[in-house]
Amino acid sequence: MQTVSVDIGSTWTKAALFAHEGEELTLVNHVLTPTTTHHLADGFFASLNQVLNVADARPLLKSGEVQLKYSSSAKGGLAVAAMGLVPSITLESAKVTAHSAGAKIAQYYSYKLNRHDIQELESSPPDILLFTGGTDGGEESYGLANARALADSKLDCAIIYAGNRDIQDEIQTILGHKDLTTVDNILPDLDHPNPFAARQAICDVFLSRIVKGKGLDVIVGETGEEPMPTPWTVYELVKAISDYDSAWKEFMLIDMGGATTDVYSASANTLSPDTVLHGVPEPFVKRTVEGDLGMRVSAVVVGESTQEMVKVIFAQQPQREEAFYRYLRHLVGQPDYLPLSEEEKYFDTLLAGLCVGYAAERHAGTKKQVCTCVGNVDLQMGRDLTTVRKVVGSGGWLSRASQFDIHNWLKYRELDDQGKRILLPNQFEYYRDSNGLLPLLANVARLYPQAAARTSIQCLTLQN
Repeated sequence: MQTVSVDIGSTWTKAALFAHEGEELTLVNHVLTPTTTHHLADGFFASLNQVLNVADARPLLKSGEVQLKYSSSAKGGLAVAAMGLVPSITLESAKVTAHSAGAKIAQYYSYKLNRHDIQELESSPPDILLFTGGTDGGEESYGLANARALADSKLDCAIIYAGNRDIQDEIQTILGHKDLTTVDNILPDLDHPNPFAARQAICDVFLSRIVKGKGLDVIVGETGEEPMPTPWTVYELVKAISDYDSAWKEFMLIDMGGATTDVYSASANTLSPDTVLHGVPEPFVKRTVEGDLGMRVSAVVVGESTQEMVKVIFAQQPQREEAFYRYLRHLVGQPDYLPLSEEEKYFDTLLAGLCVGYAAERHAGTKKQVCTCVGNVDLQMGRDLTTVRKVVGSGGWLSRASQFDIHNWLKYRELDDQGKRILLPNQFEYYRDSNGLLPLLANVARLYPQAAARTSIQCLTLQN
C-alpha cells in the first residue's frame, strides 16, 4: 500500500510518497514546491501531482490506490488566545494544552479581563479562545466575571470553556449566544492536569470551522480528506518515537520554519534532591511555539526580539549590524531567498542561532535558590532538560545545515535575565532531519505509528 503525505508550510509545501509493507516504510519519492498562500490548493495539488508523477492525482486518490494524509501550518497556523486565573497554574495549563493541540498562543490573559483586554480580542480575534480558570470546586467569581465581559463583547470566534466545572451551567447560560463549546476542566485539581478533552475540542473546532477560513476547504472537497495542524501531527510523532525506542525515550526536537520555531521535548518531570517544583506538573511530551522566531517571514521580528544579543555580537561592528538588519528586511520581502555571499550565509547562520537559542530557552525550565525555614532549597519552574542526551534539528534550514554547530546556541548562557539557571541539555548528540521527512512521517504516523517512528529514527543524520 502506498501513502502520500503532504505538509503545507508557510513558505514551502512538502510531499513524500511512502510504500508500506508489513512493518516497513520505504520512501519512494519526495518533492518540495513553494506554498501558494493566495490559494493553498494550487501548491498542494502541484506537489501531489509531482510526487506521484502524474498529471492529475485525484483519480488515484478516489480509486483508493493511494492513501492521503496531509497537514498545514500555513496562513498563520491555528491561533489560540489562552485565558486562565493564576498565571503559573491555570493559565500555564491552558498554554500547554493549546500548544499540544498544534496551536500558537496569539494572546493570553490571567485574572479578570479589563476593557483593554476585550478591545484587543475584538481588534485581533484569535481562531479560538480557550477559557479556563479555577479547579473544580474552587474560585468562581473570576470565571463568571470574564464570561459576562465576553458576553457583552463583539468577539466573534469559537470559545472553548475548560474551567471550574461548578460554574459550567452558568457559563453556558451567559455565553449561550456565542460559539461556545464546554468540556472537562483542564486542571480539576492541582496535581492532575487533564488537557485531553480541551485538546480534542481544539482539533474539532479546527476541522469543523477553521479549515474553510484557511483556504483548505477546496482541498477537503477535492480529496475527501481532512487536514490536521502540522504541530499536532509532529507532537504525536514525538510521542510515538518516545514510546517505540527506549534509547529515544527522552529527547528534544527543534522545528524551525520560516514563520515560527517549535520546540518539543519528551522528558519526565524529574526533580533533583533539595528541589521543589513551583507550578503544575508538565506532560511527558511538551510543545512550545515562538511566533517571533522564524527564518524568513518573521526575520525582522527576530532581530527586534533578540536585539540585546545582536548588539553584543556586533559590538565593534556597527556597520555590519546595520547590514544584518537590512538582510532581515530583505528576507521578509522575499521569503524564498537563499543567501549568496559569504556575509549573507553568516547572517543566515546567526539568524538560525538566535531562533534556536531563544526558542530553547523559553521552552526549558529554570531553577533558583530560595531560603526557607528548613534551609536553602532550589525552586524549579518548568522542566529540567539537563539530562536529555539527544537533540534533533528539523525544518528547512536546520535540515540542510550540515555545518551548523547547535552546541554554541542551544544553551548560549547559563543564567537568564533574572539570574535563574536555565535547565537545558549540557551534553548531547545532535541529529539532523537531513531530508526534511519528519513532518511528512508525522502524517503517516496517523496510520502506522510504529513504522513511522522507526523510519523517523533511521532517517536522522548524526552530526559530529
